[in-house]
Amino acid sequence: MLLSAPQEECGISMKRWNRIDIKLGAVMLGMFFVVLLLLGVVINELFTKFHTQQSHDEAEELASHVVKMLQEQEQTSVDIIGTMAEFSSVDIFLIQADGQFSPRDQVILAQRHYPQGIWDQASLLASHQVVKEFVSQGKWFLLHGKPILDSAGHMNGGVYVVSSLEEMKESIRTIRLMILLTGVGAFIVTLGLVLMLSRKLSYPLLQIEKAARRIAKGEFETRMPVKRGDEIGSLIGAINDLAGELQRYRDTRNEFFANISHELRTPITYLEGYADVLSKGLIEDEDEQRKTLDIIAEESRRLMVMIRELFDLAKMEEGRIDFYPEWVAMNALLEKSAAKVKLRADSKEVELEVRHPEKEQYIWADSNRMEQILMNLLDNAISFTHQGRVMLTLTHGREQVKLEVTDTGPGIPADELPYIFERFYRVEKSRSRQHGGSGLGLSIVKKLVELQGGTVEVNSRVGDGTTFRIVFPSADALEDREKGTP
Repeated sequence: MLLSAPQEECGISMKRWNRIDIKLGAVMLGMFFVVLLLLGVVINELFTKFHTQQSHDEAEELASHVVKMLQEQEQTSVDIIGTMAEFSSVDIFLIQADGQFSPRDQVILAQRHYPQGIWDQASLLASHQVVKEFVSQGKWFLLHGKPILDSAGHMNGGVYVVSSLEEMKESIRTIRLMILLTGVGAFIVTLGLVLMLSRKLSYPLLQIEKAARRIAKGEFETRMPVKRGDEIGSLIGAINDLAGELQRYRDTRNEFFANISHELRTPITYLEGYADVLSKGLIEDEDEQRKTLDIIAEESRRLMVMIRELFDLAKMEEGRIDFYPEWVAMNALLEKSAAKVKLRADSKEVELEVRHPEKEQYIWADSNRMEQILMNLLDNAISFTHQGRVMLTLTHGREQVKLEVTDTGPGIPADELPYIFERFYRVEKSRSRQHGGSGLGLSIVKKLVELQGGTVEVNSRVGDGTTFRIVFPSADALEDREKGTP
């Protein structure tokens, strides 16, 4: 289905906004905006409360001063009160004990047009302070009322101080504007820093994505330089290791297919050729016919071994292989396996030696699979040993039974030891056809041993031969485990 131009542009736009650096920047910017907003609200509240409290304290102080002066000097002149009010830029009003304003104050109140309900004379005459903020003609004012008591504690009137809050409100508006401008400036600066930081943090991730996509397309030679010591550097190293492993797996797989094709084609060619000769009656001599049939039988067995190994490995990797565990007599199994390969060893002038304790040793395993393990190891040792010795040794202890297959072959290079148990892997690739085999034997050995609860390891030095060591729990160890003995 073809996309229209608007749909295509929409898809490109969505992809552009779906980038990790955009997401990372948006998250960081959002977090900073929330913090900046909370900080601005807190600072605004602090300054607002500070200036408001300062205005209230000044009005309270002035009202208290007037009350004290009137208490000390009962005949204080009204003109003095007016002068104080003018000097302090406030209005000061006096009420009498009956709650009425003086004639002078009534004239001033008529000029000011203050709201009528702000005075609350009843509370003031009841010896309570009156504190109110109110609006008159679009301007804010603060009212502080204090009662006047005589020396005997009787009500003698009260004082009202009305001061303008416009200067305080203007200061608060100025502070809010400064906070807003500072916040906008900080947001713009942070926006630039966040974009730079998010791009710097996301750049290696985008490079890793590109490298991973190239690897997914089969470009296993892809490598990225590791210039960091943090988690991203570790991730880059892991990607490089993955590419190396995939490259090596591809190479060994291709080599395996080439080898297995040759190994399968060779016996099939023999079988087809000799069967065709016999069917046409081209060989009349009985000895020659018998030799031809022996070749056909040998190649058939060789073909069956390779096919069995392929099926065994496939079943093990899928977890479909069956085991029938029993107590396996290892002394007898060693002698039986050695007898089967002795003829081949003698033909190569390889000495085959078997060592085991006099007392029969037992392990809990599948006897047929254990024989398969031994045969694979012995065949491998004999294949790579020329006029030397292969030794099969069994030792035992309280906790484990140890089986070793040692040869005096050419040994395995140290850099190849970590890979010899991998499927398809073969040491001495240039001589692989000479030694035969599919490269699956050791992989099968490792899986069979581990699936039965054992461990396998290898020690080798070039020129000094190779030792494969298999360890299984002993019968005593399994018995103690079942009893729960530590």
